[in-house]
Amino acid sequence: MQSDPINYGMGIVCFPNAIDVDQDTVIPYLAGLKQKAIEEDYTIIEESDGNHYAINRSGHRYSIPDIDRTASHIMNFIDNNTPKNIVDFFENCENTIYNSLLRYIEIYPMIFPNIWWKTLGHVLAYGPGSDMGMHNDNDVNYQPDFEPDLQLATRNVVGAIIYLNSSVKNKEDIVKHEYNNGEIVFPYANATYAPKVGDVLLFPSNYLGTHEIKPCHNGSRYAYIGYFAQGSSDPDRGIFITDEKLSAGMQGQIWVKSIREDYISYILNKYGYEDLEVASRDSRLEVALRPTIVRPNSKGTSENLPHKKGKNEKQ
Repeated sequence: MQSDPINYGMGIVCFPNAIDVDQDTVIPYLAGLKQKAIEEDYTIIEESDGNHYAINRSGHRYSIPDIDRTASHIMNFIDNNTPKNIVDFFENCENTIYNSLLRYIEIYPMIFPNIWWKTLGHVLAYGPGSDMGMHNDNDVNYQPDFEPDLQLATRNVVGAIIYLNSSVKNKEDIVKHEYNNGEIVFPYANATYAPKVGDVLLFPSNYLGTHEIKPCHNGSRYAYIGYFAQGSSDPDRGIFITDEKLSAGMQGQIWVKSIREDYISYILNKYGYEDLEVASRDSRLEVALRPTIVRPNSKGTSENLPHKKGKNEKQ
């Protein structure tokens, strides 16, 4: 039976005990990939003055000492040699995130038109002493006159995290796979969440969902994170959206074209209806179903609009 969601406000919602995690299998597997991920995630650059810095795959720049304190992004970690139980688990992670999204849409229905596609998840691994400073998940380190080359994250609407092991308060509380601290803090919502294995946390990717990860101690912190996003493909900015079926654990963006049918099916099943028209007459569901009403599409409308030259365009 599903546990009731915990709503922290500001779009931050926890779905407790959403997935079973075989920690004795999953955690050692990911621990073995962590060092390899560090080596693959960063490119070391030597400047003309002899100083060094690192750039990660998202295009963010780090000082060399900061690498050890920063979470490792374990990506593209499933291939033909991956054990079937690991493949099945992360496929279940993707399904769990999607099912949690459907529940989230019921709480915040007007997010529905903003869900166009998803970025498949990857693992974030924090070692002892690791943390992550305050940020939001659609920030790509823009600065005036310095547009980042890679802008995939700017499209993110909502992030979803599955926690693969738990934070406990005291060192004495660690049994095997736990760790101390490592809480996620949302300052604008005045909310702090201590990770629990099997929980799913969804929250806005924009500035309202600004958060930080407190330092992790006496163990490693593992989580699986994916995003739902909007906007069109832009290969020049690192955005490649496909209809192709991609396996969990692989990096890629996939259109979520069945979202309307899946969400309606979720609502009908939850409230015991078989017919959408009948369900729509239920006053409890008016707000939840309103965004699913099919509207005229906007494709090609720019061709029908009169174009007036801007002040910087040649007349």
